[in-house]
Amino acid sequence: MKKIILALLVCFSFQFIHAEKYALIVAVGDYPKKTGWSSISSENDVPLIKGTLLNQDFNEKNITVLINEQATYKGIKQALNELLKKVKPNDIVVIHYSGHGQQIFDDNDEEIDGKDEALVPYDAWVRYNNNYQGENHFRDDELGNYITKFRNKLNSNGQLLLLLDSCHSGSSTRGGKARGGKPVFAPENWKPEKNGNVSGSDMNEKAKEKLHPNAAPFVLISGASANEENYEYKGTGSLSNAFSTAMSSLGSDFSYNELFAKIESYMNVIAPKQNPTIEGDLNVLLFNNEYKQQQPFYRIKSIEQGYVKIQAGKIQGVFKNTTVNILPAGTTEVEEKNIISKGIITTSRFNESTIKLDNPLEDFNEKNYWVFIDKLSYGDITLDVFFDKSVKDKIIKNGVEKFLSEKNLGSVVKKIDSADVVLGSDNFGVVLKSTTGLEKIDQDKGAKGTKSVDEINQKLYAFAQGQYLKNLNIKNYNYEFEFRLLPIKMNDDTGSIEEYLPVEDFINDNGTFQIREEIDDIVLEVTNKSEVPLYFTIIEINSTGKVVSFMPNEDYDLNDDERKIMPGKTKILSDYPFDFWPPYEKLTLKGFAAPSPINFQSAIVTRGGTRSAGNLTWSNPLERFLADSYTQSRGGNPNRGKAKMDAYTTEFIYEIIKK
Repeated sequence: MKKIILALLVCFSFQFIHAEKYALIVAVGDYPKKTGWSSISSENDVPLIKGTLLNQDFNEKNITVLINEQATYKGIKQALNELLKKVKPNDIVVIHYSGHGQQIFDDNDEEIDGKDEALVPYDAWVRYNNNYQGENHFRDDELGNYITKFRNKLNSNGQLLLLLDSCHSGSSTRGGKARGGKPVFAPENWKPEKNGNVSGSDMNEKAKEKLHPNAAPFVLISGASANEENYEYKGTGSLSNAFSTAMSSLGSDFSYNELFAKIESYMNVIAPKQNPTIEGDLNVLLFNNEYKQQQPFYRIKSIEQGYVKIQAGKIQGVFKNTTVNILPAGTTEVEEKNIISKGIITTSRFNESTIKLDNPLEDFNEKNYWVFIDKLSYGDITLDVFFDKSVKDKIIKNGVEKFLSEKNLGSVVKKIDSADVVLGSDNFGVVLKSTTGLEKIDQDKGAKGTKSVDEINQKLYAFAQGQYLKNLNIKNYNYEFEFRLLPIKMNDDTGSIEEYLPVEDFINDNGTFQIREEIDDIVLEVTNKSEVPLYFTIIEINSTGKVVSFMPNEDYDLNDDERKIMPGKTKILSDYPFDFWPPYEKLTLKGFAAPSPINFQSAIVTRGGTRSAGNLTWSNPLERFLADSYTQSRGGNPNRGKAKMDAYTTEFIYEIIKK
């Protein structure tokens, strides 16, 4: 009996040790014209997702990629079936889909709104006709069966992550490229027998396959909720972009819920009108806690004489003038004696950078080297602007273009796909609009457009600064911390906390933390996950880019000691409750932690001016950095913003809703 038990333990251990990571990446963008689908930029998502997974120790031989004509209905099913045969218990599987999505008539009377959701393979048509009745649409029912099969095969120690960068909306497309946006696929004169309201992605369907009790945890993240468009951002899918960014900036012991918080935070920058969704086993640890903290190193894409290129750029927070070290591949720690060469980034594009080396490399085998970040340059604030057809005033157009040029801030672009923000016109003047959906960025109904060029330019700069700070990513893992909002019930008579309320009761079906105006109260909880004492400060950034100090603030002027947290400790600021008022919008809380006192309140109040009447210098380099972000002259100092900043940044997204 002992031998049998020992054999079983050895077998189990062998299985667990050899658990592997697999991925299937499907990207369909160049649809045949006869299908009726427009072309989208799905192929650009592949290097983002593949590069992210490679950095998480996915073996390239275990990553299957289907692009365009490879991703027919039959091709996708075949790839899923082959992957299903390969995987074994305890493995980790990621399936990513970039392409169009569409609602389709329900064929089994299971949907509360009478419509299935479907992915659109390469050979699926946009409209129902005599030659095509939807047989190549990949329905949520079928997807649900595959999800169950994978979960059963992987068992409880495995994991399945499904990423859908498509949309399923039946509304018409406005603004930039949307991944879907066509009417419901159905026979002529079809009407749904049901008219219920759906929530979340509506892609996580109950399967006919029976789910085993020891099935693997499963998480589905979708780029948009069921009734929304899912837009692209500068030639990539918004979810693919956000996932890649989030995966490069997580700390330790992260759950899928915390990954989603990062995704939601970044999508609030690039697609503010879009609501990503998450469903499934949200609190399990990412990749079974085998998530590899993304240290600042990158693999080399190509080598030329004196130059190398890396698959990292502005999306990863790698900007021009960042200095780097080249070391042997597999290096775990940067030591001066092991540095092969040093260099500086001369060009930073969206997802690629060029490095000029101090000394050329001995050979041109890019797999022999890794690139480690030395000193980051945090880049200049930039903003590309697109005018829609409603803006006729040449004085405004010329004034904005001149402002962008003189301040070296950005440019006016001719394609909405290249823009960060759109300027449109309403009855009151010029307004800022999102590139995704062309809706106003400012949610306040009392906000009016303006006809003053100077006011427009100030709005543009404030928006650019807000986006810049939302994207700012400083990750010294020696100072890792996290924070969140805790809902409370106040005792109106004593003004004290009566009880703490369940956080999950304040999270909607999409996964967003919501607070009702004038009703809900919250307090701040901050956790020091590091081994040294930390000081923290938190700012809030709204949709227009306005920055305010969240903690400390005018009402709660906490001193440095009150914002100090000892190693491994959690502090709930129970004496400082918040309540909330309109406008109704999503807001970003950006937290900063450092080993020395840090306070942004003065820099925000003075808009980057002197710290006091005595013209004192800023006590922390980060305070000076924030103050610099108010400076509209962005010219010519190559060392500007370049430093080894001793800090850690993290975010929290919440939404104010009507009571």
